Amino acid sequence: MRTKRRHRFTVSMVAAIAFLTGVFALTPGGHAKENEAAFKARCAECHGPKDILYWGRQRADAAARATWLDQFLRKHYPPSEAERALIIAYIQATIAAPK
Repeated sequence: MRTKRRHRFTVSMVAAIAFLTGVFALTPGGHAKENEAAFKARCAECHGPKDILYWGRQRADAAARATWLDQFLRKHYPPSEAERALIIAYIQATIAAPK
């Protein structure tokens, strides 16, 4: 009986820690610097804030813009899939940020 309780407690604690780790890992503040770093490393030499604002004006719908950026980045000095996701997230957040 004690072993079952201890096992349930251990499983519950592991699940709670995993859940909280996932929640904190997905916070926007946690990834914002990583997203910005990816953009700066791959894109900022040629593209700046004016380009980002232009992309936002040309494609006002965020979902359509994300699709366009994904397709564009697959051909334009193609970053890895993970890096592409970071770059798109940075651009989307920059466009959505209050001015």
